[in-house]
Amino acid sequence: MNMKSEAKLTTFEAICMIVGNSIGTGIIAVPYLATKNSALDVVWMVALAYLINVILHLIIAELSYNNGGAQLVKSFEGELFHGIAKKVFSWVVFAVYGLAIMVGVSGNINGGAQIFTNWFGMPMWAAQLVYYVIAGCVVFTGMKAVGIAQKYAVILLIGIAAAMTAGALLHPVTPLEPSEFHWNNLLALYSMVVFATSANQAVIQVVKGLDGDPRRIRKAVLIGFGLSSVLVLIVTMSVLLGTKGEINKELAYMQLGESIGRWAVILAGIFSLFALLTTFWSNTLALRDVVHEQINAGNRISWLIATVPCILFALFGVNSFIILTRIMSGVVVLVSVMLVLTYGKSRRKAGASPICGVIGTAPFQILMVISTIVSAIGSLVPLS
Repeated sequence: MNMKSEAKLTTFEAICMIVGNSIGTGIIAVPYLATKNSALDVVWMVALAYLINVILHLIIAELSYNNGGAQLVKSFEGELFHGIAKKVFSWVVFAVYGLAIMVGVSGNINGGAQIFTNWFGMPMWAAQLVYYVIAGCVVFTGMKAVGIAQKYAVILLIGIAAAMTAGALLHPVTPLEPSEFHWNNLLALYSMVVFATSANQAVIQVVKGLDGDPRRIRKAVLIGFGLSSVLVLIVTMSVLLGTKGEINKELAYMQLGESIGRWAVILAGIFSLFALLTTFWSNTLALRDVVHEQINAGNRISWLIATVPCILFALFGVNSFIILTRIMSGVVVLVSVMLVLTYGKSRRKAGASPICGVIGTAPFQILMVISTIVSAIGSLVPLS
């Protein structure tokens, strides 16, 4: 099936779109939650999150494929809503889903601004504006520019993660102390790991960028989430092993750099910055497309309409990066329940399943609903 897309992506660029989207805000927040659980819990949570995310994102890909590469809001409108209330429900979903992405982008801006404040001693408001402008230039240029930027950013991030891990292991390591088991902590960890390795927006961009080729889409999803999961595990374990003292809630990778040495502080800052940038690129590109599909404005005007509220919320709203990240994770997983219901209807109507096959059948759909409900609970429970 031919997709209406502004640009074509190579398979490697598509993989990097997924990796770049999924190793942003969440990967930085996971190490703190990992300290509340055992190392074994972290390992099997990452493995479980990989399986869940592969199934969920193949479902997202096929739903978008069945609707010509549309974002989720338009897919919901085309498959789920009918009659007089169709436009009303469509706008309600547009507002809720768009707000969820905006909250995540606002948290992303705050995280990037923290790095600039640490580096240059800038006031927070100035750092927020500088980050927004610098990050926005790539997306303002278009989808192909995002694909190319993601490719080089992911290569850089992998190189830095390898160097930081080596640095952590060359120093005396911190013993992994077993934590007292508590269900709230485990649920919070599960929610954040699933969120940290998810890439809802990027997968739809991959469907369009790969011209709806089922084989290449499956390959990008399997490899992309595999790389993301490995990176989350490596980053988390290196922070746990290499950080001296209690791990801070905000930007724990910077704290690891301080424990290793000056060169590692610089690398940790670059890693944190580019991890945030790659997510910003994917999320604001998706937000642009959602607005474009809803109001049919030009791409650049749509991007401005979509992102100006994000920077305003960052400037005048909640300043805690970790709070904004957890709010988004809760809203997004609830939207995922609606996604699964829509996919079931779309699959029956299409009469074929070129991307999902057997893993898109009813038992797996039920598993996704259960997983998203558990994730929603985990994003809201208090830590012990």
